Amino acid sequence: MCGRFYLKSPPSEVAALFGIDIRDNFPSRYNIAPTQPIAVIRKGERRQRAYALMRWGFAPEWAKGDHLAKLGERPLINARAETAADKPTFRAAFKRRRCLIPANGFYEWKAAGRTRRPFAVARADGALFAFAGLWETAGDPDGGEIDTVAILTTAAGPDIAAIHHRAPVMIEPGRYADWLDADERDIAGLADLTRPAPRGTWRAHEVSPAVGNVRNDGPHLIAPEEALPLFA
Repeated sequence: MCGRFYLKSPPSEVAALFGIDIRDNFPSRYNIAPTQPIAVIRKGERRQRAYALMRWGFAPEWAKGDHLAKLGERPLINARAETAADKPTFRAAFKRRRCLIPANGFYEWKAAGRTRRPFAVARADGALFAFAGLWETAGDPDGGEIDTVAILTTAAGPDIAAIHHRAPVMIEPGRYADWLDADERDIAGLADLTRPAPRGTWRAHEVSPAVGNVRNDGPHLIAPEEALPLFA
């Protein structure tokens, strides 16, 4: 599961990591939530990498009418790596419309009795990274078109399994081309890119419950919270 994440790196850093040109001067965001526009790197014209803004909440191309309205109310923010290639909702996107989603970290909530404790998760080396994503252009209720995206998830690796049983798929920089460029004949070879992250990939610390409110934003949301030990 990945229901919130943050991107604090400036556009210049994002552009350098992915080898693209970004003209938007987007601000740091520490509480990115479903249905909001997010930065995405995909294959553009001439099959070159390109930056785009998409709505976080996937809608398949065939979604119409009431189905589309329901997806607006309960957006498909995640796709399971284990089934996305075969599931009708995501199958076409997995074959032809994979993307990368830049992030500095994400949030997961650990169940603790009747409450849930939020944790910020980032790469152990603190580096900017990319989630694996699937995108689709769908019709909107007003008759237009909108680009929509979901984050791929897999089983949680050893670093964060104590917090949550699922985790977003991260693509390493050396494999960006493999994820973006593979055609329909090569998708079986993508399975190794979506495996759980090995030990030492992530670090996590508890943060303020304030991150649970989408109206809150700012670097204070990723500051460590004084709390009980992780395995309490």
